[in-house]
Amino acid sequence: MTRLVAGFSLLVFALGAQAQSAPVTCSAATLSGTRSVVLNGRSVLSTGLFSKSYYGVGTATFDSAGKATFNLTTDTNQAQNVAQTLSGTYTLPSNCAGILNITTGDNASFTLIPYNSGKNFTLTGQDATYSLSGSGATQPTACLTSTLSGNYAFSGNGFSIAASAIAGVDTISGLLEFDGAGSVSGKWSVATNGALTPEAFSGSYSVSPSCVASATIAGASGTAYSLAFTVTSTDGANFSVIGASATSLFSASGHSTFTNPGLAVGNAAGVSGGTPPGSLFSIYGFNLSSGQSQPTSFPLPTTGASATVTVNNEAVPLTYVDKEQINAQMPLDIQPGVATLVVKNATAQSNSVAIAIPSTPVPGVFVYGSNHAVAQNYPSYALNSSSAPASVGEVVIVYFTGGGAVHGSSSIITGHATPNGVFPVAASYSATVDGVAATVGFAGLTPGYAGLYQANLTIPSVPAGQHPLVLTIGGVLSNSTTISTK
Repeated sequence: MTRLVAGFSLLVFALGAQAQSAPVTCSAATLSGTRSVVLNGRSVLSTGLFSKSYYGVGTATFDSAGKATFNLTTDTNQAQNVAQTLSGTYTLPSNCAGILNITTGDNASFTLIPYNSGKNFTLTGQDATYSLSGSGATQPTACLTSTLSGNYAFSGNGFSIAASAIAGVDTISGLLEFDGAGSVSGKWSVATNGALTPEAFSGSYSVSPSCVASATIAGASGTAYSLAFTVTSTDGANFSVIGASATSLFSASGHSTFTNPGLAVGNAAGVSGGTPPGSLFSIYGFNLSSGQSQPTSFPLPTTGASATVTVNNEAVPLTYVDKEQINAQMPLDIQPGVATLVVKNATAQSNSVAIAIPSTPVPGVFVYGSNHAVAQNYPSYALNSSSAPASVGEVVIVYFTGGGAVHGSSSIITGHATPNGVFPVAASYSATVDGVAATVGFAGLTPGYAGLYQANLTIPSVPAGQHPLVLTIGGVLSNSTTISTK
């Protein structure tokens, strides 16, 4: 078994995921599954004045064969916080300029255009009352109350209403702060016909598994508002919201600022997709600890520099702690799905954050410098680099996390060093260097560390230079990194 040198540090930094190209043709199957949906409508009198307004948020489900169902919460100047279900049929020709006809719950027709490989769509249409426009986007596979967590800046527009009639035009912007556990507070400013009114508010909220949410808040003046949200990004960092009180309606979009006490959580190698049980992850924020701490022995501690981290109320082992970053190992017994993470700094507690726990591997190769893979040339154990390249036919040891389940897992204990022995990943594995298949002699856990994996691969016949390296575990590609050859 080839092992890791003792000098390797577990302090790692995140990188963004690679963008995927969009398809060039469409069909009904381009839209499949559930998306967030936002729908706005206006009715205008012959005099040019607004007479009616419609706001809706919720989900749209496409069956990939031509049927669509919308589940919405709606606000109008006649009625607020009303549940509405719309259904009908859609067609998508190869040029992606499709048609959606709603026949149940309303009669309406829309131009429907998907984009971003069907992850998003736009709507433009009309029913008997309103001119309508909308949009949709992908959401997390499931949500918890902690999906909405931390600070979100938001802005939008709406109307003042009086006796169910539109009385003026509003714009609104502010900050919402969610604690991840059901309490929300914040402040906003509303501009109505030239007058600016700031207000603070607080209340409670809940999030459904289908990633729609509701809140009831009260302003400092005593005015009560009902809010309805739909999450509009897979990481919960964005939402659309509609709000209503006895005197106003508005629609707005919100964006997480990840400011204190907000947290950002990701796979320790910076790849998207979450962290499988047993692998390493990183937390980013502010005031996470009293200082810096890095253990030098095993088992790993669950407290460092006054910081503790829990996932579903289970304390997690810490590999590095600082005020703005914590690296840790995901407990082996955390079940796949969505989990809730909390950081405590002494007695101060962060907001709760929802994180993804995948059931399949999410391989992420560690990098340093300009996206160079953290790898060692064997048998010298020199760090692979442009000044220390590997020869064709030589073995390099590439370090990664997110490898998923391993054979012999009954001998692995959360927070403890992997024992001497061979613990290969349970899924299939392969690697390429500059697109050329490389022989992988072993892919599995690294003895002497916790949550760290290695792939021992032989450099294939490629020219000297810097080449892209990609691992594949269980059919899932890692981030593309660089390896040096001579």
